[in-house]
Amino acid sequence: MKLHMRAGWDWLKDHLYIWIILFLYQLLWGFLLYRFMDSIIMPILRRYPNPPPTEMSSQLFLLESQFQLTKTSTYTPYLWIIIAFIAVRMLLTPIIQAGICYSMANHRTESGLTFFKGIAAAWKPFALLYILETALLLAPAYWVIPYLAESLASNPSWKLLLTGIVPVSLGWLVGGWLLHHLFLFLQFGAGANMPLLLALKTGIIRALPVIGLSLLFALISLLCSTLVTTAAMLWTGMTALILQQAYPALRALLKLWSISSRYHAWDHREP
Repeated sequence: MKLHMRAGWDWLKDHLYIWIILFLYQLLWGFLLYRFMDSIIMPILRRYPNPPPTEMSSQLFLLESQFQLTKTSTYTPYLWIIIAFIAVRMLLTPIIQAGICYSMANHRTESGLTFFKGIAAAWKPFALLYILETALLLAPAYWVIPYLAESLASNPSWKLLLTGIVPVSLGWLVGGWLLHHLFLFLQFGAGANMPLLLALKTGIIRALPVIGLSLLFALISLLCSTLVTTAAMLWTGMTALILQQAYPALRALLKLWSISSRYHAWDHREP
């Protein structure tokens, strides 16, 4: 583990510009999403009865909201904007992945800004892999979501929750997590210009250290998130604002360190 983490950190130090790009991307995306949600939620909250509502006024507020959603086209533009957000996100994700994986695979043999070279050279296979991965991840929803909805509507109870809903949800979550790692191996291979079946075989052989690193960095991210949130609650004011604004940079750093360490574990050659 230490060997892979050290190698991942060495790569990250040599490619700090990718960290800056990823941080600015996440910061801009979060700002746009916040402004969009604020433009929707605040007007709705202003219509909420004030002073504190009675039961009748609350019912009228809910009925009006339901009428606006189902009988008018008031919120249709917002729906199209949400679809556009999702489409842009799905377009940019494989492009960024192509640049990162290509940089990790070719940092010893090429100089310059390999991130942008990778985007130009490998975005097409990464886009195809991303579409296929997304389709496979969402495919179980066709059966799982109706099952969960019917189970919750028919007879919700603790027994049903423990024996039906939680195992199915966990199975979908764990299965998706493992599927993501299989496609991660394929992305590593695409970035290194390796046959995809060979990349998948190599990843399966070295799956244990890769998955171990994933769990380790997940715990580190959870710990950092908890510490930042706790510190922001204790030290309110400017300190809390600085911590909250700096956390996306830390999150981007951990994400890049994690993927570079896992790439080294996947590509590691035993002496």
